[in-house]
Amino acid sequence: MAIPREIVASEWIDRAWPLLEEHYAELATVPDIMLLKPDVERYQTLEAAGNLFAIGMFDTHVDTHVDADGDGAETLVGYSVNIVCTNLHYGDLLMCQNDLLFVRKSHRRGMTGMRLITATERAAKERGVKMMLWHAKPGTTLDRMLPRLGYGIQDVIYSQVL
Repeated sequence: MAIPREIVASEWIDRAWPLLEEHYAELATVPDIMLLKPDVERYQTLEAAGNLFAIGMFDTHVDTHVDADGDGAETLVGYSVNIVCTNLHYGDLLMCQNDLLFVRKSHRRGMTGMRLITATERAAKERGVKMMLWHAKPGTTLDRMLPRLGYGIQDVIYSQVL
């Protein structure tokens, strides 16, 4: 069973690298310009300001993937990285924008993803957030799940390589 808990994203990037690569391979829509290169310095700046939080999903079974202590006691199998800020044109509205959400394919059964989303929402509420925002690639499990969780479309984002 996977268990969620808050982590410091900038401290976990190296240990999360195999998951980041799996996430990138599955979901990067334009890999020739979307290079996997986390901006650790910006993560640290946002964390120090209280504007970024992350939730890690940990499998407590012994595994050889990414573990907390190098001893295989718990394995990072997913993450949610989120930016907390006021909206630029609704200055009193504290929002949380999920930037990264991923669960390793081998752990996408049962309620793992749902527990990660719920833990993210709980952490956002604890920070005083009034609106949670998620982005989902069309046709993905998350795209199908969010409306069932009461989420509605706020905006639609289009992209074009220039």
